[in-house]
Amino acid sequence: MAYDPYTATLEESQLGMPTVGRSVTATLFVSPNGDDSDGSTWAKAYNTIQGALDAASTDADDCTAILIGPHATYYDIDTAGDPTWTGNYEIKNTHRRWSPIINEHNDATSIFKFTGKASLSDLAFSSSDNGVGGSVGGVIMTQPGYRIRRCGFNSESVTHAVKAIHIDGSAGLINGGIMEDIEVRGTKTLTTGIYLDAGRINTFNRINVHNSLTAVQIVDATSDSNYFKDVDIGNCTIGLDLDAGNGQHFDHINFHECTTNVDDEVGDHYWSNIHGQFPIDIEPDNTAGVNVACAAGADTWGTDTEVRAAVTSTKPFRIVGTHCEPDAGRIYQVRFSADSGSTFYDQLQMSDSRRESVAAPSGTEFIFNAGTRISASVRDETGSGNVNIWLEIQEI
Repeated sequence: MAYDPYTATLEESQLGMPTVGRSVTATLFVSPNGDDSDGSTWAKAYNTIQGALDAASTDADDCTAILIGPHATYYDIDTAGDPTWTGNYEIKNTHRRWSPIINEHNDATSIFKFTGKASLSDLAFSSSDNGVGGSVGGVIMTQPGYRIRRCGFNSESVTHAVKAIHIDGSAGLINGGIMEDIEVRGTKTLTTGIYLDAGRINTFNRINVHNSLTAVQIVDATSDSNYFKDVDIGNCTIGLDLDAGNGQHFDHINFHECTTNVDDEVGDHYWSNIHGQFPIDIEPDNTAGVNVACAAGADTWGTDTEVRAAVTSTKPFRIVGTHCEPDAGRIYQVRFSADSGSTFYDQLQMSDSRRESVAAPSGTEFIFNAGTRISASVRDETGSGNVNIWLEIQEI
């Protein structure tokens, strides 16, 4: 006999229940086909998500699993303001494309806000105008250790500014959160994909943000050491808007068709495997270059000389090549520094009247932060020469 979830007993329903991934103290079911009684089985499922959330425990020592069944159209939260729930929840859908979640209340400003611990997976959220001159945002998380996995956020139809995902640590620093396999599609003049406020050591993995005003915005000085890996950012006005926070890690970030890829007001982050079609310019933009002189005396390094000023470096950048023109045909060495001569990231040698060289030795990729000063020093066989230098700059 075929299993029918809507006539099954409690024990049979729980045996057929998908694993939610963590220990829970209670399980509630949501389905448009339930009788909306107590949510204890699929047959008795609540018809609305807010019905299950309202029934769930708010005890800080409890965690309620809320399992959401497919819906032919959508689930409507239909609650004013930022609909807020204070308990601990593991909320899971069958598939993020099968049951969109919206909030059509005229006074709504978001779909969900969680002030307790929350984990969301396999959910789709759709933002839209609320009918009274504003638009409804997405999800607001306020506690450490949040999880958002395999979720989609759509705000293509809004006419006012919205945040798809708001990690709000303004009432207390948020750390240890994980967001992975996330799709955000918005409006290029209105949507902020991920807004991180006072969040530290959070992980963002396999994220796609397209058609948004800002893909990722980081604010508050405590927003340190967050990890972003495998992020695709396309057709956004600003890709990464780094307003505050130190030491973010960016690895395998792909930019395409953005007005500005990175707006960085901090300048001390870690960059690796940054991809996109980034133009290359020669600096300085003249035929004279920057003259760097040797010290008096053979094989003696001359004074550390600025080649690219810190104020010029307004974006992260690569140096993809150097052009060096010695004043005479003897052996010269040139070394380059990103910390005013304390250490050196590249050293070149030339014995002709001209030399061009790639500036990333041994396959190492140097991506310098905004606000980085590039300098050089020179030595030669006699201690009486100088070298004119140009840099090929590729800004991210």
